Amino acid sequence: LPDLKALYEGSEEVKKLVDTAAALEGMPRNASVHAAGIVITDRPVSEYVPLSVNNDTVVTQFDMDTVAKLGLLKFDFLALRYLTIIDDTEREIRKTEPHFNINAVPFDDPETYALISSGRTDGLFQLESEGMRQLLIQMKPDCITDIMIAIALYRPGPMDAIPKFLRNREDRSKLTYRIPCLAEILDETCGCIVYQEQVMQIFREVAGYSYGKADIVRRAIAKKKPGVIEKERESFLSGAVEKGYDRADADALYGEMTDFANYGFKKSHAAAYAFISYRTAYLKAHYAPMYYAALITSVFGNQPKMTEYITECAKMGIKTLPPDINESENGFSVSNGNIRYGLPAIKNVGDAFIRRVVTERSKGKFKSFYDFVSRMQGSDLNRRQIESLIKAGAFDSLGVYRSQLLTACGEIIESLQSKSRGNLSGQMDMFATETVTFRYPDIPEFTLRERLLLEKESAGMYLSGHILDDYTKHLAWLKPSNVREILDAFTEEGSGTYQEKQVVRVAGVLTRFAQKNTKNGDVMAFATLEDRGGEIELIIFPKVLAACGAVLRQEAIVTTDAEISLKDGEPKLIVRSARFLETNENFRPVTQTPPPLPTGREYGAGQQPVVPKADIRPSSAASVPDGAGKPEATNSAATPKKLWLKVTDMEGKCFTRALALCEIFSGETPLVFYDLSRKKYISAGIGVESSAFLLAELREVLGSDSVVLR
Repeated sequence: LPDLKALYEGSEEVKKLVDTAAALEGMPRNASVHAAGIVITDRPVSEYVPLSVNNDTVVTQFDMDTVAKLGLLKFDFLALRYLTIIDDTEREIRKTEPHFNINAVPFDDPETYALISSGRTDGLFQLESEGMRQLLIQMKPDCITDIMIAIALYRPGPMDAIPKFLRNREDRSKLTYRIPCLAEILDETCGCIVYQEQVMQIFREVAGYSYGKADIVRRAIAKKKPGVIEKERESFLSGAVEKGYDRADADALYGEMTDFANYGFKKSHAAAYAFISYRTAYLKAHYAPMYYAALITSVFGNQPKMTEYITECAKMGIKTLPPDINESENGFSVSNGNIRYGLPAIKNVGDAFIRRVVTERSKGKFKSFYDFVSRMQGSDLNRRQIESLIKAGAFDSLGVYRSQLLTACGEIIESLQSKSRGNLSGQMDMFATETVTFRYPDIPEFTLRERLLLEKESAGMYLSGHILDDYTKHLAWLKPSNVREILDAFTEEGSGTYQEKQVVRVAGVLTRFAQKNTKNGDVMAFATLEDRGGEIELIIFPKVLAACGAVLRQEAIVTTDAEISLKDGEPKLIVRSARFLETNENFRPVTQTPPPLPTGREYGAGQQPVVPKADIRPSSAASVPDGAGKPEATNSAATPKKLWLKVTDMEGKCFTRALALCEIFSGETPLVFYDLSRKKYISAGIGVESSAFLLAELREVLGSDSVVLR
């Protein structure tokens, strides 16, 4: 580069900078440490290789390849979360079955294989991805060897052979081999190359390789070095021809092995994984509450995963109980066949504090909130911890409302601290041995919605139920897509159920809502919608926000039709329309089926939003005569009132504003539009408030003669 050269030659500072950079180029930036590599020698390691200290750990100064070339023995030890899950499950089971031993479970248990074959493999080691479930459903494993094959097959290289494997497994008469000796090697896996050991056998049997030379190829496969494998092609083909096999057949076989090489499993590795997978399946099949308690404990802090497993428990009839100061432990535990929420999942509550609670509780359960605060003094107890426990419902079993506890906790803490300071200064409390009864303020308990929101704040999720529990009728009618299924469809192992640009209907609570100014000065918004399965980001362009802004706000319970977008690498939803969900008390479906999803492109700058009229369906009324703008009066005083609105058409600005007002002021009065352009009555499928304020606002938008409550 001429400019750089001129700078280099004309400036001592630039010359020094470039020379220093050139000297440093290619040098190691830092000394990394293998996460689980252990070198084992017969004498002190320092006699073989130089050592250093990295983060208080003694490590070799040579990398793993150099260590291996020197002939030293190196092991990689995998740290698997599921080993801890199995151990924790076993410990929980032993509370009721003291002699239970995971090492004694049979490997031919029909219920375990029925569970695996059904695809109900959520939370099972190596078996819970969507693609693996489909393989297991088709494969129907009935022995540990089948699980080994499934684990080894479901990898990027061998995965291409799955259709062939399933066909051959169903009808073994389809098994044919161009090279006869392959039958003995591949019959076990239905004619497919699945294991590294099979590659070694093929090299030996087809091309006459020695054990040592075949192992060199195996190591090349294990280290993902396809270049080394490719160099062996000519040697393999020559050996195959010498043994009387057709060169073209041998070359085709070698190509299969090369494709397989990058991801091939060792059979011993697959066996170890299958062993663990089977045990997790056995525990889920026979001890589901204990297993899921350990499983959820293992994903503390991973809110989507915790939600996923808790939802799965609910499907199996296992309840997740809120935390309880007298029962919860340092992790999820089992209580009468259900799962009790663990104290560590509550914000601001640390391990040391939990250990102190459990220790103090072992002396006798806490009799009251006052008793708890009194006994826990001197253990770094603070108001923030106590408020988090109250909000999560940990003191509900002590018989005082959360609203009362939050109001009084500060006074109780201060009272006990003052008392403690008085005792330390030598003042005798003559009533110290008596039970203290604290008088709580006479106030009502929080509503269920308020309690759920407090639980979400303190524990990251709803514990007493779900915020959507009061909207089940509208949800059952809408049949919205599950957020978790949408997200899973775009993972590496996604099922393909959903596609980019597909329009979907989702429903849930808006847990986050933030507005942003665009370059043009318009206002758009970003929100997070959460349903029972997970959460997903919503993108709301300016015109949609203008049309639906009254609906889209923090903590609103909404349904939205939106387009899937993958522009940022992960699925997001571009909102087209939104409306409030109706509570079970207010929901009155007008039709048996929900409205169809909209079609067309996403809404960006300059495009028109879809008006939020998702539930609007034509009524059964026929066309009315020209000039008919009002319904006929009824003489029956018992007939429920309806709000009738006359509009020019169902697309114009007046209609949009009128519908937006009705969406905001929802209620129990049925809403019906009269479309002058089509001369038809059209039921909106929603209820509105029949207040004087709403009627006045509607008359200002549509005109006095166009609004009738009758």
